[in-house]
Amino acid sequence: MTDERIFIDFQQGKIDSLYANVYGKLILYASRCLGGDMSFMSEDCVQDAIYKTYQMRDTFRSAAAFKSYLYACVHNQAVSILRRQMAQENYLANREDEDFQNSLIEQEVLDLLFDSIRALPEKYRHLFELSFEQGLKNAEIARLLDVSESAVKKQKSTMIKQLRDEMFRRTDKDYMKVLCLLVCTLL
Repeated sequence: MTDERIFIDFQQGKIDSLYANVYGKLILYASRCLGGDMSFMSEDCVQDAIYKTYQMRDTFRSAAAFKSYLYACVHNQAVSILRRQMAQENYLANREDEDFQNSLIEQEVLDLLFDSIRALPEKYRHLFELSFEQGLKNAEIARLLDVSESAVKKQKSTMIKQLRDEMFRRTDKDYMKVLCLLVCTLL
């Protein structure tokens, strides 16, 4: 069947001749454009191109313009698929790098925090354990230690100040100081 006959049928809304004579060539072209890793997307690429071309079927004046547009659509669809794939791969690679960096920073801050806690006097380490590890309220801690609730608040305030000072003393990196400040404000 000639390109002219396929073009006339297509303009009349008949797509059987296009699928019978051109579809395989379009799949092959899309597969080459997409490359081996993405060739499985060839059919989607061609289907989208045919649909776009079908929507514009009344605007073509010749079989050559029609065929040229169809192949250009396949090419553009393939490029679009490849760009999306590259963007997704770049995003995932960046996420992995960020996750790794964040986990390193998190571990460094936790190490710093636990070293600083170990450097506290025994009285404050015990208070830290009761308050932050066991999650006891000030009133419960006061009953346990047989002191007033205001004494617990005052000791916690002193403990947090000593902890913050110890964390700042142990680091000379500006970003660590910011993270330490953040951790200490969460306490």
